[in-house]
Amino acid sequence: MMALRDALGRLGTRVVVNRMSSSVDVHLCNSAWFNVDLFERAAASGEKVRMIHRVDGPVALYRGTDWAEDEKIQALNSRFASATVFQSSWCFQKMCEHGLEFVRPVIIRNSVDPSVFFPSARISRPASQKLRLMSSAWSDNPNKGGPFYKWLDEHLDWDRFEYTFVGRIHHTFKHIKHLPPQDSNRLADLLRQNDVYITASQNDPCSNALLEALACGLPALYYDQGGHGELAQFGGLPFKENEEALLQLDRLAGNVEMFRQCIHVQSIDEIARKYIELFKTVLDS
Repeated sequence: MMALRDALGRLGTRVVVNRMSSSVDVHLCNSAWFNVDLFERAAASGEKVRMIHRVDGPVALYRGTDWAEDEKIQALNSRFASATVFQSSWCFQKMCEHGLEFVRPVIIRNSVDPSVFFPSARISRPASQKLRLMSSAWSDNPNKGGPFYKWLDEHLDWDRFEYTFVGRIHHTFKHIKHLPPQDSNRLADLLRQNDVYITASQNDPCSNALLEALACGLPALYYDQGGHGELAQFGGLPFKENEEALLQLDRLAGNVEMFRQCIHVQSIDEIARKYIELFKTVLDS
C-alpha cells in the first residue's frame, strides 16, 4: 500500500492516512484491516462515505482455515463498499465459487516500488556456471511451499544449480543456502544476484514475492495455482507435480534470457492510474 500511496501522490492525488473527514472524497481500505468503528459512526450520522475495498484471499484457502474471515470481509464490503478491487481473477473466482458476492468488483493487480525492485544490467552467464535459483517467504506456513523446497533440496542436480532460500521455513536444508528474512533493499539485491525464481506457494492470490522477483528480472518457475500464472504470464513456466518441476526447470535453464525478455510487470504508476479512474467512477455515481 505504501508504494501505491506514493504513486498516487506523484500523479497529483492528495493522500491522507487513517482519517475520516468530509474533505476525503474516497477511502481505500484493505480487507478487514481498517477502523470499522469510524465507518459505523459515519454511516449512523448519515454522512456519505465512499469506500474502495481491496480484497485478497480467500483467507480460508491460503491459511487452511474455515471461511469465517472471508465472510466477515464480505459483510464489511456489503455494508460500506462503493466498489471492490480484487488483486487477481483467481481470487475473484474463488470467492464467487463460495457464493460470496461483492460490490462492483474490478481486477487491479499489485506492483512494486520501482526504486527498490528493478532489474540489473545482465552479463551473459558462462555455460559452465551453475544456474542460480532463489525462493523467499516471510511465513513458515507449509502452504508457502516449504515441503516442495525440501524436496528440491533432495532431488536437484547440484552440479548444475545453486540455490538460496530467504525467509522463514520449518525445514533444514543440506544443499540450499538458507538466509533469514531480509529488508526490501537487501532482498532486491539478492534477487538481482540470481537467475531464476521458484515459488511453490499455494492459493496465493497475488504474490508480492513473485512480483518482486519478476521486477528484478528473474523468470519464474511457479506452482500452477492461485494468481501466479496471471503475474508471470510468459515470463516463466508452471508446474503441478514435483517431477514436472524438474522438467520445467530444465526448459527454463536452457532459455533463461528468452523468458527474461518476456517478463512484464505493470508499473506502480500504471496501477495507480487504474485506481484514479476507479475513484472518478465512484465519485460520478
